[in-house]
Amino acid sequence: VAQDRRLALEAVSPGMGGFGRLLANVIVMGGGVLSRAFLEAYKQALKNGGQAAASASKAGAKAQTAFHAEARLILNVEEKATAEQIKEAHEKLTTMNDPAKGGSLYLNTKIVNARDVLLQKDEEPKAEAKAEAKAEEKK
Repeated sequence: VAQDRRLALEAVSPGMGGFGRLLANVIVMGGGVLSRAFLEAYKQALKNGGQAAASASKAGAKAQTAFHAEARLILNVEEKATAEQIKEAHEKLTTMNDPAKGGSLYLNTKIVNARDVLLQKDEEPKAEAKAEAKAEEKK
């Protein structure tokens, strides 16, 4: 490292004077510090072995549950509500809160998002069942 620094200083110093030496010194020293920090971070990531990813997926699952609970509260439907009940509640609330008639655009957006979250939840098991059926057909 010392030889690299000396070579960098000699290459920069003839035309730039003291500032060139300082700049070269900062670049070489900074590169060494960054490479050591990167190496330590990499070692730590290998040591953890994916624990961070597992905890992040658990947190994501909890957040999904919270989204569904909030969506049910917004639309005022039960946990086992059918797609028809969800669509009916959405239609009723959007009619009551029409922005063209003085309703809140913010609330209307929350209602639409709540409907989308709950209907998407209903469609996921159906999509999984279709995928499993196709997999069994191929066997």
